[in-house]
Amino acid sequence: MKLKSITLFLLANLLINMALIAQKPYWDEYFSDNIETVQLTPPGEPLGDPFLVLNDKNSKLHLSFDMFGTEYQSLEYTLIHCDADWFASDLLPNEYLDGYTEAYINDYEYSINTKQPYIHYKANLPKSDMMITKSGNYILKVYPEDEDDKPLFIKRFMVIDSRATVGGKVNRTSDPSIRKTHQEVDFQVNITYLGSQFPSKELRVFVRQNQRWDNIKKDLQPLSISNGVMDFDLDKENVFPGLNTFRYFDFSSQRYNSEYLDRIDVSGAIDEVYLLPSQIRRGQEYVGDPDFHGVYFIETKDWANSRVEAEYSDVHFSMAYNVPLLDGEVYVLGELTNWNITPYNKMTYNYEKKAYETTLFLKQGYYSYMYAFLPTDAKTADVAFFEGSHYQTQNFYYVFIYFRAPGTTYDQLVGMTLFRDYSI
Repeated sequence: MKLKSITLFLLANLLINMALIAQKPYWDEYFSDNIETVQLTPPGEPLGDPFLVLNDKNSKLHLSFDMFGTEYQSLEYTLIHCDADWFASDLLPNEYLDGYTEAYINDYEYSINTKQPYIHYKANLPKSDMMITKSGNYILKVYPEDEDDKPLFIKRFMVIDSRATVGGKVNRTSDPSIRKTHQEVDFQVNITYLGSQFPSKELRVFVRQNQRWDNIKKDLQPLSISNGVMDFDLDKENVFPGLNTFRYFDFSSQRYNSEYLDRIDVSGAIDEVYLLPSQIRRGQEYVGDPDFHGVYFIETKDWANSRVEAEYSDVHFSMAYNVPLLDGEVYVLGELTNWNITPYNKMTYNYEKKAYETTLFLKQGYYSYMYAFLPTDAKTADVAFFEGSHYQTQNFYYVFIYFRAPGTTYDQLVGMTLFRDYSI
């Protein structure tokens, strides 16, 4: 009886935990300390976005990641269809996948002469025997063989069925009070061929700045709908702070110090990379530096094969600040931290140096990032607090159009446009 009671207790807790997970939207997340550098991009485009085109057999994504250690593990992955808010949808796997619902990751390489040993896994998806049949938001879940309840990591991607077209541009905001610091995304959506009878109820329109999800603009309502065209020339709902160009550093070579590197110490069991102390940019004039928009690129210039010869290092960040902030926390933000706000990328205050500091374990390459302040009880990080905000900053803006057709219970992604050009 006692054993049975314990088993029932554990089962009940497992079900409760699964229910709690189901109530949360999915984010890019690592569940193992042995996983690092997860990238999901179009093949041959390491800085590309994780988008697939529905029913296009040539549309693929390349998954790559490292698992620390020297012992190979058999790994599998599956795909989870999500709604527009990244909650798991009501669809069963066989309703959005044609063929198998799980697949193995069979391609791997061992690291070569690195202080931190790792195994580099890679795969192209979707496979021919696991085809996606519906558009929308998706989660890629990777886990040890036959242990799908113990994921190693999850990663977002999107499948587009282009049935609504989007056109527009990025302008300086029309609000004179923030005209020097903010940008406005004005656009039109043509839904002529979508067949929506009630677009205000059936369509959801989102705007994203760069690859950030925390400050996304959701459920924008059009100014007007005429002849199948929805006009989003708004004044407030589509306005973003322009912010600043991303900070960056390059430690693709351990033989010399590039810009923004103070020194590299290779004498220990793990290499130590020290960045030059950062300064607050709020209140400074805008400088149009090269900008990777918060993403990173893996590369070692010291060896031939960056996939397995690039070294991992402890990278030390430091930002000068005279006094600690008592009404919030400070974080490093960018793809290097999955665009998340977690204890992993939180900075701590060094009273002796009068600076915020943290250390991230990163693979050799080129990285871009920003510092963010998260006020107590706030959900959105304030990047302008440290970085400043300028209308001239060259941000990328993505417009996503979701459609829930009558009689269905899931969101289709029927339109997506990336605005890169500016008229400001």
